[in-house]
Amino acid sequence: MHRVDKPIPEKTRGEIEKKIAGMGDYVKMSYLQRALRSKLDYDTKKFVLLRLAGVYEARKMFLESARLVKSAGEINTTFKDKIKDYIKAVELNIKGGDFVEADRIFSQALALGNTQEKFEMKGQLKNFYITQAKLYLKLDRRNHAKLTCEKILTLDLNIGERNEIKKTLLELYNKLGNVREYYSLRDKV
Repeated sequence: MHRVDKPIPEKTRGEIEKKIAGMGDYVKMSYLQRALRSKLDYDTKKFVLLRLAGVYEARKMFLESARLVKSAGEINTTFKDKIKDYIKAVELNIKGGDFVEADRIFSQALALGNTQEKFEMKGQLKNFYITQAKLYLKLDRRNHAKLTCEKILTLDLNIGERNEIKKTLLELYNKLGNVREYYSLRDKV
């Protein structure tokens, strides 16, 4: 009988890459999870975390993928790489609908950056939310789109972007039957 939780014998990045080359997604996920429980050096562990996160992302398991990318970011040695992984984790949390965790990780990324990097990160965050809201609208997931648009209004937007989001939100409130919110926002516009 094969033990599922047994550590893997491979120890280097190349050996692991060769082993997972022909595997299907679920077998690959199982193998990489076993690899994480094995004794690996930091570089190999980061590689395994990011590969496993990629498989989860491809399977649209965004929150699990975000957790793995954040773990990979925590073992990075440079601020630039930490910021890159944290921002990716923020994007995946937004795709997964966990805005609270996205904000928490984003604040960690902001703390690591300089003034220019903070400005760029804020722009990326805004784009992640806007892209997600547009996707929800395209898929006709109105309540998710409403929640995302409400979140976007809390961000630093220029007047044109703010008005566009408010118009979208008015339409969503009307379609969803949120009468109180509709009239409250309409009076402000």
